[in-house]
Amino acid sequence: MRSPFLLICFCLCCAISVHAATAESFSGRAAPFELLDQYGKQHCYFFPRPKVSVLLFADREGSEQIENWVRPLYKRYQDTIDINGVAILKGVPTFAQGLVRTLIRNRIQYPVMLDWSGDTAKIYDPQPGAVNLIVVSREGGITLRVNGASNQENLLQCFSQIDRLLSEDSATR
Repeated sequence: MRSPFLLICFCLCCAISVHAATAESFSGRAAPFELLDQYGKQHCYFFPRPKVSVLLFADREGSEQIENWVRPLYKRYQDTIDINGVAILKGVPTFAQGLVRTLIRNRIQYPVMLDWSGDTAKIYDPQPGAVNLIVVSREGGITLRVNGASNQENLLQCFSQIDRLLSEDSATR
């Protein structure tokens, strides 16, 4: 008889899929939420915020696409914007959550908010199997959604949207 533990580890660790990225301008409001990260620290995401934000929602498959988004965003903006990751972990059994938290903690040093129920992610309607990037103004307006792996065109569109928001912020201060 195979161990359920090994089956869970296999399911969590080996799924990789490729999805084309799609970007769309969006006008809506970001929903406030609170989640714990892999270190047990509470993160409160409310508005207004001190900085423009980029939210990245991803399930296991989508998490493989995050670094190619975060690296160029951080390189360009450093600490000028907030970059926040949310791991969609709905379906992870309660008994395996400690293991998953430890795996994430050992693999990723920066805080990642853990959405065990999937309720927070559901509000943002993420595409499964892909990273879901959302650009949010300081006031909470969603101005851009991109689903999928990064590419030059979508990175430039994301940069343009963030630059516009930063320019508007500096003009009003």
